[in-house]
Amino acid sequence: MPISTMLVPLSNDPHEQKVLRYVCGLSVQSVRRVLVATVVDDSGMEAPVVAAEMDRARDRLAEWTGPLAAECKMELETRVVTGDPIGSILALAQQADVDVICCSTSGRSLIDALFSGSISEELFASGKIRTMTVRNELLDSVSDPAELSRSFAKNLVVPTDFSASATRAWLSAVERPAEAIGTLTAIHVLTSGDETERRNAEVLLNGLLDMAREHGIEAQCKLLTGADPAQAVVDYLCAVKATGVITGQQGRGTLRRAILGGLSTRLLREAPCPVVVQP
Repeated sequence: MPISTMLVPLSNDPHEQKVLRYVCGLSVQSVRRVLVATVVDDSGMEAPVVAAEMDRARDRLAEWTGPLAAECKMELETRVVTGDPIGSILALAQQADVDVICCSTSGRSLIDALFSGSISEELFASGKIRTMTVRNELLDSVSDPAELSRSFAKNLVVPTDFSASATRAWLSAVERPAEAIGTLTAIHVLTSGDETERRNAEVLLNGLLDMAREHGIEAQCKLLTGADPAQAVVDYLCAVKATGVITGQQGRGTLRRAILGGLSTRLLREAPCPVVVQP
């Protein structure tokens, strides 16, 4: 599950130039090719108007990506597509066989609609699209957003409930370049004081550690307790100053349900670091 090709959807917000700076630092996470895309919503437009809007969009993307071409250690490609903004971006992600969609979240961001529920389940029925999300307030908190992304795996945390998607999240972590990983921690939240539950969790966590060693990665595990697992995870991330977190979709059938419920939505809103959601 290495990340090689990334899709970065942008709207008209100049703030999103910080997202491009952020993406430039992801070369240390094995990203080699980046598609920077925007959508021209052509509903109700005459053909000449659509063509003019597409030209303006291409010029804007060229202006934003041009200065980064020399310093980004990856291939940058721009795309302008037409249609429904969310559906078009998701369709492009599937057509281009991208490994992850990377975006910021803000009230004005195109990609916020992706997490708002205004998408059709059919676009995510395959469950193959991974997302990396960074809040604008995190981008604003650093002088160079690329430093934020370069340090993503320096203190990387993977919450697990031992579901299939959580295991894929762990694989997504251990298959990153070993030199990019500082500390890697698997955490599991116990919701009761039951000793059998604890012993079973310890066995499963040790299995994850063995998996990491097979990939040449030394990792650690941590058992937490709390009636609210999502809050326990967020508190832990803040306490250890996590630089990145990867979470699974908790076994739900679509990306929409996963992101809008439980742990994932809490991490997207409150995690002190960028968040990857692994299908």
